[in-house]
Amino acid sequence: MTRDRQIILSLLGLWLLFCAAAPAFADVAPGDVINKDTWQKAEGLLPEPVLNWIKKGDVLTVGQLSYNPSEFLPPAALESLKTNVGKYDVDEKGTIIEKSTGKMPAFISGLPFPEIDMNDPKAGMKIMHNKNYYTYACGNLDVPFQTTWIGRNTGFERKLDCQYLVYVMDGDPSHMGEPNPESVEMHSIIRILAPFDIAGTNVLLWRYKDDRSDSSFTYVPSIRRVRRMSPANRSDAFVGSDFCVDDAWGYGGKVGAFSWKIVKKVDQLVPFYPTEPLPLEKQPDGSYRTINPGKTYQPIPGLKTEGWGGAPWFPTNIVVVKRPTYILECKANDPYYNYGVQYLWVDADFFQPSWKVIHDRSGTYWKVEWQPQAAFETPDHKVRLIGLALMEAVDDRTDHACWLDLVHPANQTDYWDKQDLNNYSLAGFQKLCK
Repeated sequence: MTRDRQIILSLLGLWLLFCAAAPAFADVAPGDVINKDTWQKAEGLLPEPVLNWIKKGDVLTVGQLSYNPSEFLPPAALESLKTNVGKYDVDEKGTIIEKSTGKMPAFISGLPFPEIDMNDPKAGMKIMHNKNYYTYACGNLDVPFQTTWIGRNTGFERKLDCQYLVYVMDGDPSHMGEPNPESVEMHSIIRILAPFDIAGTNVLLWRYKDDRSDSSFTYVPSIRRVRRMSPANRSDAFVGSDFCVDDAWGYGGKVGAFSWKIVKKVDQLVPFYPTEPLPLEKQPDGSYRTINPGKTYQPIPGLKTEGWGGAPWFPTNIVVVKRPTYILECKANDPYYNYGVQYLWVDADFFQPSWKVIHDRSGTYWKVEWQPQAAFETPDHKVRLIGLALMEAVDDRTDHACWLDLVHPANQTDYWDKQDLNNYSLAGFQKLCK
């Protein structure tokens, strides 16, 4: 054997040895089952607490969607991908401004920031504004939902029937030109409809486009009065659940109330249910309603799944798919906010959060708020959007969770809903509550 051949073989042997010793990068394919024996497949593709759930017995299946989520944007959001490029910026308070004037725009149609520059120090705020405006582009909302309390040892504990109403003043072109002297971004009402001991508890919110704090009011049935709420209450538990007010839709607070930093943009496993779009049907009044065909679609918790070995609140029939994702680090500007640092997983195409990992003020991990996504489309495929199938808050300290049903046989969500703005005044709110 020649010397040159010996050298080549030696180098080849060293290369093969290195490859065998080098750690393999985690990767998955549709059909893979991620459980306590195979959790390494998803290492780096899921939040660390979620991997710990899997090690304890929860199971995720890697699925394949029958559609492309990046194409499921409401019409105004799709149009804004072309018309809003380079048009807006964010000031130091987190308020959206026009680049050309430096002033707050009178109206924004669709997403304000179609292009995200990873090197932009304000990129995190822009992503979160897109998150909000994606929802606004879907118009007024009427969203029925149920919230269930579940403990690992206690199982089912309690259930609330609720309704979420939204009247948008920005984002949806149908509201352009509507009088808005207070520069309101959107109005919302949360109603508790049942059970009887808490029914009638309602919360009204006015969110402003500038840096003013939200105006929030609550109706207390026991005293039959509307009371103003402090903005500091947004980190308190909502009606005794594992959610705080700001947990809604991944993050439901003002963008400027937090600092936002992009940790990285990377492919991650994101939960979806189901794997095909659900029907969205136009109503006679011009609104669009979600339809649950055959009353068959709903995420199923472990406590209703025979032979399930994981947590009783974990959904057993969702899938996870790999999606381009921004991971954001966020911290409240309020030093008395109940949460410390949080990490939010946000889709890079439709800007909706999937996972949120929450720490307390000492920096110790506390809980996860997360939400499988659902797609909806009209039969002619002209109106498409991504909504939520489920929201869940899991408190790993108390071994307890709250499960919020959205895609459920009992629920039909109305998008571009026809509503009366007067219902969101204090007088209208009081009338609605009585």
